[in-house]
Amino acid sequence: MRVTAGTLRGRRLSAGRGRRIRPTSGLVREAIFNLLQDKIRGAEVLDLFAGAGALGIEALSRGARLAVFVDSSKTAMQTIERNLERLGLSGSGRVFCCDARKAMRTLSQNGERFRVVFMDPPYGKGLAQESLQAIAQESILSPGAIVVVEHGRREQIEDPSGILLLRTSKRYGDTQVSVFTAVTQGGTG
Repeated sequence: MRVTAGTLRGRRLSAGRGRRIRPTSGLVREAIFNLLQDKIRGAEVLDLFAGAGALGIEALSRGARLAVFVDSSKTAMQTIERNLERLGLSGSGRVFCCDARKAMRTLSQNGERFRVVFMDPPYGKGLAQESLQAIAQESILSPGAIVVVEHGRREQIEDPSGILLLRTSKRYGDTQVSVFTAVTQGGTG
């Protein structure tokens, strides 16, 4: 697995060991970043269910100011820390080894806000919908923030709070990528 663009283009990323980590394919990553265009440069990025950290690292390579990585797997966090260190990004990335909901609550309480949120939970477990609702409830979004959700193509997700508006949804094999925009400053936190 390699970084697809930016200052680290072509650099290898460790994908970690085991089947629990399912990195976003290069094709899907490229499609996601093509959708985001100018939203990345200088942005604060949150990578939920980060796995190997490919999305957050790709964002840093493309000019994001900060990436916060969240995954409940200790193996995933170790992989991300190794990738950040090997690529010279340790000062631009932070890692949280806990569940996504707990991390969002902590980040909200600390007053942290994000312009871009990536979310790639395990498919078919209802985590995409649950986490999207948590994002809408916690005050972690900057005005106009973008939330990119990778989910199974048969999973339907929406934000019943009305804070996040679905802008586009595209299918790539078994993966569906849905992009939401925050229509008001994030949640009730």
